[in-house]
Amino acid sequence: MSFETALGLALIGAAVILTASGLWIAIGLAAIGLISVYFFLPAPMLRMVEIIPYNALDDFILAAIPMFIFMGSLLFKGDIATKIYRGLSKWVSLLPGGLLQTNVVACAIFGACSGSSLAGAATMGGMAVKELRDQGYEKNIVYGSLASAGTLATMIPPSILFILYGAFAGESVGKLFIAGILPGLMLVALFMGYIMIKALRNPEISPRPPVPTFREVLVSMRDLFAPFLLIVAVMGSIYTGFATPTESAAVGSVGAILILLFERRLTWRVVEEAAIMAMRTTCMIALMMVGTQFISISLSVLQIPAEISAYIGSLPLEPWAIAALIGVFYIILGALIEGTSMFFLTFPVVFPVMMDLGYDPIWFGVVMALFIEMSLITPPVGLNLFIIQQVSGEAGTGPVIRGSMPFFLLMVLALAIFIAFPPLITWLPDLLW
Repeated sequence: MSFETALGLALIGAAVILTASGLWIAIGLAAIGLISVYFFLPAPMLRMVEIIPYNALDDFILAAIPMFIFMGSLLFKGDIATKIYRGLSKWVSLLPGGLLQTNVVACAIFGACSGSSLAGAATMGGMAVKELRDQGYEKNIVYGSLASAGTLATMIPPSILFILYGAFAGESVGKLFIAGILPGLMLVALFMGYIMIKALRNPEISPRPPVPTFREVLVSMRDLFAPFLLIVAVMGSIYTGFATPTESAAVGSVGAILILLFERRLTWRVVEEAAIMAMRTTCMIALMMVGTQFISISLSVLQIPAEISAYIGSLPLEPWAIAALIGVFYIILGALIEGTSMFFLTFPVVFPVMMDLGYDPIWFGVVMALFIEMSLITPPVGLNLFIIQQVSGEAGTGPVIRGSMPFFLLMVLALAIFIAFPPLITWLPDLLW
């Protein structure tokens, strides 16, 4: 191993330590990026520092990020999740597992409306935890279903991660959105299947809710109409070619405003708070992108990705075995640092390796989304674990972790299936795009 490569790997290690220490992720990545540029770039190339931030953010597709965040923030602040949960409870809760099934489907639908895993877990958790505990549901599986299903927004379009991945990898965001549909539905089916089997084997964990009347079913359809219309407007505009992903984000923001206006929940305070939330999140993402670009250029100058790719290519292992090892690496890393920072930190190194192994970049984008979903419920730093612990009032995260572990293992199973059968991810975008 060359001296430069050792320095570069030490740089990555320092970035991991900084992000795990509690320092703001964006600040840590930017600081490490600037240090790497100063020490590792030749003097004539230091003038690149002036244009790196511009080049990192000069992509029209990135304009979709603040608009999708604004759309989700409007729905979050406008309490649309309550209507989604109430409407679904008249349908899905009739399955074995009762309202636990509603937790999964409601989080998936809210994720398709908001694109935010953390907002989904916080909103649905704050609304459902107390009610389900009062009705006699076993608390661990209540916590686990909410924390785990809250991660689905990372996979189900419109996913902010897919926009970032598309910008970094130079891939079509629309194609990534399409690729996330079947894997997202597969995860929903795995979660619901587990709840169903557990409820059939142990009915005490989930009391059967009363059978709704025909009138209640019709009223519930009214609660679900607006969210479904928003999903169709956003995703349908992309799939039909009517709008680009960036333009569809604007369609979604306008649609969210119209929904709140129709529901008489649109106030200046809601709009102001949603705009501030979108601005703060977008600025954080932008700073992380600039810091990552600094690191990426330094690693490229040191030829670290090329050396790692050559080393891995020389190993007597099949590509699927290497992909499995990379999966183990991400599971371990996800227990140390937050998922978004994990993506920014590892992408410059891992993406070239996976491409050299012959994997499809669209496939890897979906798998990367699964890695980030897993990190959200991986102790000790899984953010969804802390969110559900906070809204539940538990003294510690122990019950939330115990409830989430079966769902985490289902994600590991899904990862194994995606590695063994890549066409499960690539079939639909190849068919429709």
